[in-house]
Amino acid sequence: MKKYFLVFVIVALSSSAEADRLVRLYDVSRGFAMKLIEDGYDVANVDIRGEYVDIMLPEKDVDQAALLSHNYEVLPKEWGELLPENLNDGGYYYSPEENWAFWCGLSEDYSDLVDTPATIGQSYEDRDIYMIRMTSSTSGYKPPIYFSSLIHAREPGGNSVLIDFAMWLTSNYDGGDTRAAWILDNTEVYFVPIANPDGYAFNMPNGGNQRKNMNWSAGGDGVDLNRNWGYMWGYDDYGSSPYPYDQTYRGTSAFSEPETQVQRDFIISIEPIGAMNYHTYGGYLLYPWGYEDILAPDNEMFVGWSEIMTAGNGYEYGTAWQILYNVNGEQNDWSYCGEDVARMYPMTPEVDDNGFWGSQNDTLEIVRICNECRPMNILFCFAALNYVGINGEGEVEIEPVLSLDTVYPNPVVSSAVFRITSPTVSVVDVVVYDTSGRIVHSFIASDLAAGTGSVIWDVPDEIPAGVYTARISDGAGNCDSRRFTVMK
Repeated sequence: MKKYFLVFVIVALSSSAEADRLVRLYDVSRGFAMKLIEDGYDVANVDIRGEYVDIMLPEKDVDQAALLSHNYEVLPKEWGELLPENLNDGGYYYSPEENWAFWCGLSEDYSDLVDTPATIGQSYEDRDIYMIRMTSSTSGYKPPIYFSSLIHAREPGGNSVLIDFAMWLTSNYDGGDTRAAWILDNTEVYFVPIANPDGYAFNMPNGGNQRKNMNWSAGGDGVDLNRNWGYMWGYDDYGSSPYPYDQTYRGTSAFSEPETQVQRDFIISIEPIGAMNYHTYGGYLLYPWGYEDILAPDNEMFVGWSEIMTAGNGYEYGTAWQILYNVNGEQNDWSYCGEDVARMYPMTPEVDDNGFWGSQNDTLEIVRICNECRPMNILFCFAALNYVGINGEGEVEIEPVLSLDTVYPNPVVSSAVFRITSPTVSVVDVVVYDTSGRIVHSFIASDLAAGTGSVIWDVPDEIPAGVYTARISDGAGNCDSRRFTVMK
């Protein structure tokens, strides 16, 4: 296969601007995917477990994929481009105009929770990059959490997920799922739904194949904004490209592009504790580092968060180099350890959409990806707040005489194990409260021996999903409590 490689590279690069079909190459390795990127291919997705790589090729040349792999498949046309009937509006995805209308409408309908969209800066072609802040009227400092999408202009699935999460937060705040109230009462949630407005606007009438921004001044076809961030920018030519026509072209310097400058300055100004920067497609949850084959100092924490966040959707989690390929000058790495930015905990979900535009005519598929990602967003808010936003640092914890050590698993689906430590043989009262302080369930654990034991609690059918607190007490005046989440 290798003897044909350079010949095919020349063909692919000579017509890269016309590439409009996704082709899946099977029986290939991660190293081969890196070689494709190094040689200028538009690599859309890598699945190491499935041993396949998706690349964009000129439609007239897709049969030449046989020179790269004996086993390949041409994916449906709508996966890689907008079909004619969906030009100008994106089909079931939200167009730029529909985005603006949605966020303005949400701020009108829920003015007590959602601010009017505000511009934080302009793009290369002077389009507004706007943000929306969501929070309740409860007073005091609330740590910010940051959500963004469409830094790559052909990845609208992430934008659909942010819209869904915003609707869930507002519609459940005053009833339904108490987790929404807990999130908005304890944090400020910021959304930047279209981080690359020029590329996204260009895609609507032009088929949807633009990934980069619209700064073509370097002689290419734009800059990959997710290779233009300052931390480890240009670290090597594998994780980003110095060539203007490559899809991972990093620009002339770190933060050379107004779009990344705008996000950088805004993030520095609000100092978020965590960020979810959405991409598509593949079904992954990524975290630092991306620039090199090393683990971040907080890798154990990222793994722990990811295990819980992906338990319901089966997304594969890990660093970019573990799951996909190396990236440098990338938003996650800068957010985690960039100059002038307060330390935060960033993650990149890769929505398991059907290619870039595969759900454009299937609203049920968009509902599916939103249902898969909404729990990740909820749990990320809980994880970030519990870790850095609510408990604080430097607190001295005194071990109570009676202690509720853990609630496992958390979140709880159907039943939970309350791990209780009691110094003597005890009869323990267990009371479960919702966030408003109402008792939703209570029972007596009468068979605990001295030491540590377990009590199983089956979630009653009438208790909805939400945030709850379990409180235990004994006849001697000792008590302890622990918060947990119920998901149904």
